[in-house]
Amino acid sequence: MQSLFLPAAALPSGRRLSNLLIVLGLAQILIWGVAGGLAYSSTELDSAEQLVWGAAIEGGYWKHPPLPSWIMHGVLQFTNPSVALPLMMAQAAIVIALGLSWRLAREFLPPAQAALSVLLTSLILYHNAGADSYNHNTALLPFQAAATLAFFLATRRDSLLHWAGAGFFAGLSILVKYVAVMPLAGLLLYLLLDRSLHHRRTLIGLLLGAAVCLLTLSPHLLWLQQNDYAPFQYAQSVVLPLQGFGAKLGSVGAFLVTQLYRVLPLLLVLALLAWRRPREKQEALPLQQRDRLFIWIAALSPLVVTILFGLASGTRLEARWGANAFLLSGLLAVMLLRPVTTAGLLKLITVLTVAVHVLLCAGLVLGKSMVAEHFGRATRANFPAAELALATQQAWRSHTTAPLRIVATDIWLGGNLRAFGLPDIAVLIDGSHHKSPWVRSEDVRNCGAMVLDDQSKDGRAGPVNPPEQLALIAGAAATGTWQLAWGNEMKQRRTVRWAYLPPQDPGRCVR
Repeated sequence: MQSLFLPAAALPSGRRLSNLLIVLGLAQILIWGVAGGLAYSSTELDSAEQLVWGAAIEGGYWKHPPLPSWIMHGVLQFTNPSVALPLMMAQAAIVIALGLSWRLAREFLPPAQAALSVLLTSLILYHNAGADSYNHNTALLPFQAAATLAFFLATRRDSLLHWAGAGFFAGLSILVKYVAVMPLAGLLLYLLLDRSLHHRRTLIGLLLGAAVCLLTLSPHLLWLQQNDYAPFQYAQSVVLPLQGFGAKLGSVGAFLVTQLYRVLPLLLVLALLAWRRPREKQEALPLQQRDRLFIWIAALSPLVVTILFGLASGTRLEARWGANAFLLSGLLAVMLLRPVTTAGLLKLITVLTVAVHVLLCAGLVLGKSMVAEHFGRATRANFPAAELALATQQAWRSHTTAPLRIVATDIWLGGNLRAFGLPDIAVLIDGSHHKSPWVRSEDVRNCGAMVLDDQSKDGRAGPVNPPEQLALIAGAAATGTWQLAWGNEMKQRRTVRWAYLPPQDPGRCVR
């Protein structure tokens, strides 16, 4: 491997470094898919959500904008749901984002320093162990990176095509998660501060980008209007308002402490670089002042704007809101430290990066599965999902020969059923057609359904006793309960109540 990618004496070429990064990226995707696929007996909550939502194309979903679920839907046209699939999709999103960060870094840095910046960025926990779910945070990263790259190229090449691309990827970013407006706000701030861009051509490009962005968002904006802005109502129902400036500062402090933990692997490697630096000269980087301004603003604005939002709105900052804040952290670090990037240093950082990734993957996967099982701890990764799927199928077949098409249950159990033996079912989330517009009342009547109600109050993924689901159970032809061992057979048992709704007209069941 050493002789293939990193010659001992000379720095490798840009092509060889690009090949190295591709191999490392593919390895990152593969190691998470294999490790999680072999060790996990259930999938994480956010991944389960996408496995459920990805069964149907909607203009939006009751909690979030639609693009991650559209992507999942497209992937599911070629493969069945599985526990490994969302893990690999999450890591693929990160690898694509890192690849785009490499492309942006090459606009500022020679190949070796650009590769170093990408390796450093990959050490952020959000870009490895913190991305063990395919969700809106992980799906946002490549689109945010693409929007940033297109915006930078538009400002440097004065190209209307790049401005249109920036608007397109900005729109796609918002279709992934609404908080994408925060890094986009940072890019607009850069436009205000870089006086060399204050001319008519920039204004035309900016207006074109804004028009393309709105056009990209228009189907979802129409859906929001038709559905009473459901994701915003959900967001308002879960945010925690803070009273008093002291509480706001405390929230910011706790948020920053968590972010410090998430960047700890990067900080340790940067300490190593800083320790080595006094013995060598600093690298002279070909950066103009406006390039430095762009890197500072693009790297820091996602975090700074998030903090300002928390202070201004009085909303408690959630740790996960920092997930998209560090895409250019490695680039910023290389700009500040300016390490002399020798072949030996690049090899050292590559080896350290690979070791950190492997250790974090092994630690997280084993910790949530085998170690948790040994100590009798229930996690989202060691629930007996295959056992539940088999029991559901057997209960259904004991009453009818019609195929099982619909299961009404919470979104976590539903996603796990799809991943562990029932890939073709449609999930009626909490029995609610509002949450699951892909299942109509006549579908339930024609096709029948199984209803699964998690009886525990601790750790369930949906509301306790949702009225729509209770109404379905009340009209069931048969009911019962299952006891599932979760974590430790003596300490943790999960009670799931089931109900059978017979198909009234299987011939008209079109699902």
